[in-house]
Amino acid sequence: MKPEKLLTSPDLDLNADNLKNELGRWFSIYETLTETLSTPPYDISPEWRFYRDGGAWICKMTRKEKTVFWISVWKQFLNCGFYFTQRSGDGISDLSIDQSLKSSYANATPVGKLFPLIINLTAKKQLDDLYTVVSYKISQK
Repeated sequence: MKPEKLLTSPDLDLNADNLKNELGRWFSIYETLTETLSTPPYDISPEWRFYRDGGAWICKMTRKEKTVFWISVWKQFLNCGFYFTQRSGDGISDLSIDQSLKSSYANATPVGKLFPLIINLTAKKQLDDLYTVVSYKISQK
């Protein structure tokens, strides 16, 4: 089944009060993720915006001025996309994350000069891998 992108209307009022309703079944994972990442050592903040080129609302997760990763909402999962340069992604294979993520990254088609590492969240148990990648990403200069 082909993934179906959600939050595609630019007219949505995606504020804190109705975010739960709009994210539906994915809100619980999103809430856990943002609560954890908002505290030290991460100190990451979510920033929702409608992106016309992507045709959907996307959450940019930032630490100070640095974009750490992006979240898009799909019917089947929360898509969390990290982007690395060839040099900054050298340590991905050494991380304690699911082997399928390492393989996916190693075989990813570059987007310009950036290499994507995509985590499609469907369960809270996947958050540990995401936190590991976040820690790695924020350690890169």
